[in-house]
Amino acid sequence: MVVAGPPGTGKSRLVAQAVHDLERVAWARATAAAGELPLGAFAPLLPATPPAGNPLGWAAAALRAPVLVVDDAHLLDPASAALVHHLVTRGGTRVIVTLRSRTPAPDAVHALWKDGLVPRLELEPFSLEETAAVLEAAMGGRVEAATVARLWRASQGNALYLHELVLSGILTEDGDVWRWRGPLTITPTLRETIAGRIGELTAHEREALELLAYGEPLGADLLAVLGSLDAVQHLEDRQLVTVQRDGRRLQVRLAHPLYGEVIRDGCGVLRARTVTRRLAQAVTEAGLRRREDVLRVAVWRLDGGMTGDPGLLLAGCERARVVRDLELALRLGRAAVAAGGGRPALAALGTVLFYADRHAEAEEMYATAWAVEMSETARIDLGVQRALNLTVGLGDVPRARAVLEETTRLARGVDGRQGIFIMQAVLATLTGDLAAAEDLLARTRDMGPLSPHGERMIGGAEAAVLLARGRATECLARVKETGARLAKEPDAMRSLSAALTGHATSAALLLGDLDAAERLADEGYGLGGQFGSWTRAILEFGAAKARVLRLRGRLTEALASARDTVVRLPARSVLAGACLGELAHAYALLGDAAAAEEVLARAEATGMPIGPYVVLPLRFAKAWTLAGRGDVAGAVEICLEAAESALPCDVPFALHDVVRLGRPDLVSARLAALDVESPLVALFARHAAARDGGELYAVSEGFERLGLLLYAAEAAAQAAARHRESGLWRGMRTAETRAWRLSQRCQGARTLALMDLDVPGLTPRQREIAVLAAQGLTNREIAERLVVSVRTVANTLYAVYDKTGVNDRTALAALLGGPEG
Repeated sequence: MVVAGPPGTGKSRLVAQAVHDLERVAWARATAAAGELPLGAFAPLLPATPPAGNPLGWAAAALRAPVLVVDDAHLLDPASAALVHHLVTRGGTRVIVTLRSRTPAPDAVHALWKDGLVPRLELEPFSLEETAAVLEAAMGGRVEAATVARLWRASQGNALYLHELVLSGILTEDGDVWRWRGPLTITPTLRETIAGRIGELTAHEREALELLAYGEPLGADLLAVLGSLDAVQHLEDRQLVTVQRDGRRLQVRLAHPLYGEVIRDGCGVLRARTVTRRLAQAVTEAGLRRREDVLRVAVWRLDGGMTGDPGLLLAGCERARVVRDLELALRLGRAAVAAGGGRPALAALGTVLFYADRHAEAEEMYATAWAVEMSETARIDLGVQRALNLTVGLGDVPRARAVLEETTRLARGVDGRQGIFIMQAVLATLTGDLAAAEDLLARTRDMGPLSPHGERMIGGAEAAVLLARGRATECLARVKETGARLAKEPDAMRSLSAALTGHATSAALLLGDLDAAERLADEGYGLGGQFGSWTRAILEFGAAKARVLRLRGRLTEALASARDTVVRLPARSVLAGACLGELAHAYALLGDAAAAEEVLARAEATGMPIGPYVVLPLRFAKAWTLAGRGDVAGAVEICLEAAESALPCDVPFALHDVVRLGRPDLVSARLAALDVESPLVALFARHAAARDGGELYAVSEGFERLGLLLYAAEAAAQAAARHRESGLWRGMRTAETRAWRLSQRCQGARTLALMDLDVPGLTPRQREIAVLAAQGLTNREIAERLVVSVRTVANTLYAVYDKTGVNDRTALAALLGGPEG
């Protein structure tokens, strides 16, 4: 067999593992030096004094091992290559050859697979999914998705480089999740490995690699001006750089991102300054023709120690923010402030700090800039951004409103007032005042035509209000329309794009389209990794993905997604409610009420309750935590209270939880009267109105068609209970079988409805008392909690023991999976 692949893909390691347990394995390792001598690679395996006669004949006779491994066969001399070919065609020896792909090999070696003599196994770099699997196996635990993506980008799937990056100690365990937080660290072994891969360089080749290390991608024409195009061609032949066409330009990059790390590491301070100054001067003289040129020149000038130009630094800061390289944007923003950039630099730095989730520092910058004289337009832009930071960053709604009111008094132009009204509408939506938001948006449009920027902003605000009103289809239409406007912009507004994706995700969930919701959540989460580990996007869409998985019934996956998200939470965040709410909810549905309670306690200290978006996920989690503790009445009460204060889009879920908790009589009329167009909401109402086992069975089938397996399992379990009460034993068994089958796909779900699958025949009241007893509560404590007599509790427990075949609380706890079970 021939095993081929790029350097570092593990060819030699794989072959060594394959032959590890075999006896009498001979290894021939080809090198460039040995390739200068006939049979040089085989010298350690052959007699010191060759006998007379045919070299291939006596060499083949001397190699008596039944298995021969030839490593790096592309470096073999012609005689050694001929010997390998001879051994394969003669038979009697198993030959395994490794070689580097995309590298010329001797004709005799090439003929091995070209002529069909042996199969060729092509090893490719690890995919993102394979990288995740390898990392989790190596670390013995879960690795954060964003960390996997970052390691994959850094290693490009190269097994050797990935191995060395992990050995450098860049991963730290945060709870039960491994994360990469700090900068890239190159181990000496990795540095030597990459330096060996780069090999010997001429002066012109090193110059070209240094220019690329500090400036890639660079146009081939620019490299020709700064150095030698012949050197670049030689580097391309050696697979150290890649050249790709970009329109009419040829763009040159290093073949691997780690090459740049090693090359920069080998440059001294003065050498680095010289390179970056040359790059800045050359691109400036060429006219800064591309969008990225301003950013690159600003960085090169800064790195080169050149005098700071506030305008250039500020333009570079803005460009870095747009592409979400927030660390670079912070560096350029601070440099612009230090260079005397004044109010524009302070405001720009504040905005970068806002996107970097450093909201207190952002407010300091905004407050400093606020005291400076500025134009009306600048004042409005600053006021809107400052109010947004105060709201979603610091949870300080009163101060945000005060800033907007002050800004409104200063605004005279129509465009400015429209922008303020849109921001006020966003604020009203976040705090749950939809009537005020709708009024503000209507007044905004009544003022006259909006600018292109205003149309984009009002489109996002209107989509949010439509979603909150439960008008999911209209919301998706507005998202599509606004997204089309954004797509026409060369620098689409990343924050608005993320917001639109979030609205679309929630709208798809409300419609019961879980496939679309999961796809959109993944797209939104990808924005977080794509733009410099954008924490807000990771938090928002990580929580959304956990919610989708929970509704699908994939509870352990939902728990893992929520855990990965929660490790990113800062000390205080408006997104704590969504993230911690989903984590607690998953724990509660899996039967771990204690863990859910710990998470809810953390939410008290972490969250900022500015409105229903923040609070509601925690209330849902609290309800199911109480249900897990046996307090079904308390859980029902929380859901009913949540339905009173929730936004219209969330009311169906709050009311349907009451149905799932066994009290459809309390909400059936209200669910039927909801003015929300959605197949899912219609199914919720049908579930609440179901009066017999057959109707509940049909509801279960409807939930399964939508992919809501947990709801489907619960409805089937309720159908079995209803059939049992009616004495319809055949229907009961059919429904129980369906419920059991579906519950097995819900990854360990333990909800009230599914409890009947473990403890057949108990009524809801009997299950409620049984769960409390299993937790160790006395009869009197149970009676006080449920407001019934002690005698009622005792009689109910007697019936529970009779039906379950157990005779004490310890056995009951084991049966119900309680603390002692």
